[in-house]
Amino acid sequence: MSAGLPLPRKVFAHGWWTVEGQKMSKSLGNVVDPYQLIKEYGVDPIRYFLLREVPFGADGDFSHAAMVHRINSDLANDLGNLFSRALSMVVKYFDGLVPTPSNLQAVDRGLQEVSEKALPHLSKQMDDLAFNRALVSIWEIVSAGNKYIDETTPWTLAKAEKDRPRLGTVLYQTLESLRLIALLLAAFMPATAEKMWSQLGMEENLWEQNIEENGKWGGLKPGKKLAKPTPLFPRIEA
Repeated sequence: MSAGLPLPRKVFAHGWWTVEGQKMSKSLGNVVDPYQLIKEYGVDPIRYFLLREVPFGADGDFSHAAMVHRINSDLANDLGNLFSRALSMVVKYFDGLVPTPSNLQAVDRGLQEVSEKALPHLSKQMDDLAFNRALVSIWEIVSAGNKYIDETTPWTLAKAEKDRPRLGTVLYQTLESLRLIALLLAAFMPATAEKMWSQLGMEENLWEQNIEENGKWGGLKPGKKLAKPTPLFPRIEA
């Protein structure tokens, strides 16, 4: 299913679905229309919710409250905020040019290791059709990226010229983790992955990438020119 196509009605066909705890039924008038959901939330957030919330083929429960929580927490806060902060700091502190990393410290290698360890797990999870667990593996990288930013405090490093090389390393490591996240998310959230890929200055066609080859750390080339990022996911006010 391409990024431009809406979700078919069969997205609710795998297993039994309930809505707010009640079995989905025409007679009860609680059938969820995917096309209406698209208008409210967008295609990629719905893909994410359905694949993350319920194991493939199992029964599931749908609620708008759970949908909004996933969008605001996982997508807007975790991924969207990480992406926006990282690119904005590169624009602010390095005139939009991807910095060159140097003198890696343990915390830098830690982020890299989380990303590298996720790949073999993700491959098996996809083979097993365990899409919810695959997304959990990807979000381990997202969580590690946010923790990394909090621990390295690049906004503090930016205050002293002597810390500029260190600042460049921190921002490069963060951007590279986001490149890998975009690559891995392409199968689940194609439109979002394309936005991330493009805003990271990647010139290669996302859909021609091989995860085994292009999923190796260091694929983002220093010197790429980045622009001020556009938000990936607007928060939804409950």
